[in-house]
Amino acid sequence: MFLFLPILFGFSDKLKVIDSTARICPKCHNATVVRATSRMWFSLFLVPLVPFKKNHIWICSTCNWHVPIRDGWEPALPAGNVGWGSYQPGYQYAYQSPHQGYQPSYGSPHGY
Repeated sequence: MFLFLPILFGFSDKLKVIDSTARICPKCHNATVVRATSRMWFSLFLVPLVPFKKNHIWICSTCNWHVPIRDGWEPALPAGNVGWGSYQPGYQYAYQSPHQGYQPSYGSPHGY
């Protein structure tokens, strides 16, 4: 008798945050870039078994932008405090009319 069992295997990446100091993302301009390590694992039946290559990267948790860490370059630190309500480049505040209470008149085209 022949018994067919599917064998599930593949590769998966595991991320580990090294430094949680937030930095500005050059792609989406949010203060969500952190320093992390990315390690590729060989998995059998969804269980990570054998570790492969390990990379040190900068990664953005908002847009998933990532780049390897290089000597002499790092994303910019935010200008203000990081967190809710802090200024982030590209953020648009609520619309405020430049006319301060001006209301257009909707008169007839003939003036009466």
